Amino acid sequence: MKQITKGLLYMGVAACMLFTVSSCSKSFLDEKPSTAVPSDEAITSVGDLKSAVNGVYSQLIDFSYYGGNFTLYADLKGSDFRSMGSYNQISPLGKYQHDKYANFPNDFYSIMYVTLARVNDILDAAALLNVANADTATVKDLKGQLYAVRGLVHFDLARLFAQLPTVAASMSAANSGVVLADKKFPVDYKGTRATLQQTYDLIISDFTTSLPLLARAKNNGYINYWAALALRAKVYLYLNKNNEALADAAAVVSGSPYALFTTANLTTVWNREGADETMFEALTTTQYNAQRNSIGYYTHAVGYAECAATDAFYNFMAADANDVRAKLLVHEDDGGDYGAMYPQKYPGRDGNLFLNNPRIMRLAEAYLIAAEAQVKGGTASGALTAAAYINTLRKNRITGYTDVASVTLDDILNERRKELFTEGNMVWDAWRNGKEVTNPTKGVVKGDNPLAILPIPDREMQISGKYGLTQNPGYDQ
Repeated sequence: MKQITKGLLYMGVAACMLFTVSSCSKSFLDEKPSTAVPSDEAITSVGDLKSAVNGVYSQLIDFSYYGGNFTLYADLKGSDFRSMGSYNQISPLGKYQHDKYANFPNDFYSIMYVTLARVNDILDAAALLNVANADTATVKDLKGQLYAVRGLVHFDLARLFAQLPTVAASMSAANSGVVLADKKFPVDYKGTRATLQQTYDLIISDFTTSLPLLARAKNNGYINYWAALALRAKVYLYLNKNNEALADAAAVVSGSPYALFTTANLTTVWNREGADETMFEALTTTQYNAQRNSIGYYTHAVGYAECAATDAFYNFMAADANDVRAKLLVHEDDGGDYGAMYPQKYPGRDGNLFLNNPRIMRLAEAYLIAAEAQVKGGTASGALTAAAYINTLRKNRITGYTDVASVTLDDILNERRKELFTEGNMVWDAWRNGKEVTNPTKGVVKGDNPLAILPIPDREMQISGKYGLTQNPGYDQ
């Protein structure tokens, strides 16, 4: 990822984030700070547009987003992982120690809405470009990436700050969703929360808009057609729209240029960029990474040691001696301290523990989405049975595997735990299916627990004024 120059359209907001968020007086939804370069001056060529889009992707590897806290959020809040270290970097999040004044909600809110503001500014600027015929396909693809990123970021906001669709009593309830950032806003704009239905309608709409614009060829570090289609399938799964989820995921499995990792290479692919089944990963470099608040530093004893497997999860993984995935949990300690089984999905590149690309979508997850949607009654032309998808995945994970004739929802959810641990899914997979988790610190937590979602940051509540944002239940005090 090259360094951003003209593409850094929100330098003023970014500068506020580098110091303290509370020092900035405007909401994260502001159109642009006074120190920002106007987009019509900043993007005057296709090269400028490419740089600007790179700037959007650089946001994803922030310490509070996929580069660190967000990627591990769903695992640390669930049953399978615990903190061994005492550094208290990410561990308070996993222990549900957050209120409206805490840094975690504020940091998530900040990075995600700044990212959305960049996307909207760039889309407006791109619409004004005079594009030569030779550049038409490139510009279409870049616009498609922006729409897909906008859908993804809203999806992430909705999972953090709103109830899951299958948990909420009503998707049409007022203020049940998040503030939508689907356009540029005036400087004095004060957002209000949409309904959950409106929120997910926008997410689906953005992914749907992106698809005909996106190229289908592999494009490492960027969203292509297949990654967007798989992400839309995932959103449909959260909505319990199983026909649609199955259709999208089945199309990815049958038509994409990606291939599953195998039993021969599964333990060796995690420090490689562009590995066979990686559909979308956010790129880290020596210049752009989350450093000590990175997924690599959290998940190793020589780092902060704040994401280790529970004994129960390790025993669950090791129960089948032929399942290669159990080898991705290895005992580590730091000179005798913090001894535990740690995940090996973030080993670092070139000996640098900071350099791990978070994998936001893998082909294996498309298999699992298809299986879950089918077992829940989904139908789609050309789709296979749930057992067929699971059998194919397991053959590439378990030596000497014998096909099964059928699978249950619990089988599939267990397969997701084995396949996707520390990739940002566990607690949401449980809650969206009506299941509880047993957190090592908090104990039993159900999806309708107020602590299952984060508070709107107090800073944003104050900015929004008396008739602005509505706080999530349980965080009013």
